[in-house]
Amino acid sequence: MRVIRDQDPTETGDDFLRVSCQGDEATGVFTIIERVVGQAGGDERTGSWRFRRLFGGLLGSHDAALTLAEAYARHKGVPVVYAETRNRQG
Repeated sequence: MRVIRDQDPTETGDDFLRVSCQGDEATGVFTIIERVVGQAGGDERTGSWRFRRLFGGLLGSHDAALTLAEAYARHKGVPVVYAETRNRQG
């Protein structure tokens, strides 16, 4: 499993977890964890993405969010976790 932080999600391939965090440890970190799977369309040049929300809520830290996502990724065999954080302090 590979963790990519704050980069273009297209670098992640066609099956990954996306972790979006906003806030800081003082006020709580609002976290959304989604599984994103690319699906081939009828035309080779187009495709679609399927999103499945796995978690949405407050966690104590950015590290807690990433730990939760990594545990799920290992359990389900998801090869990449894409982490996007905003307003991180500390």
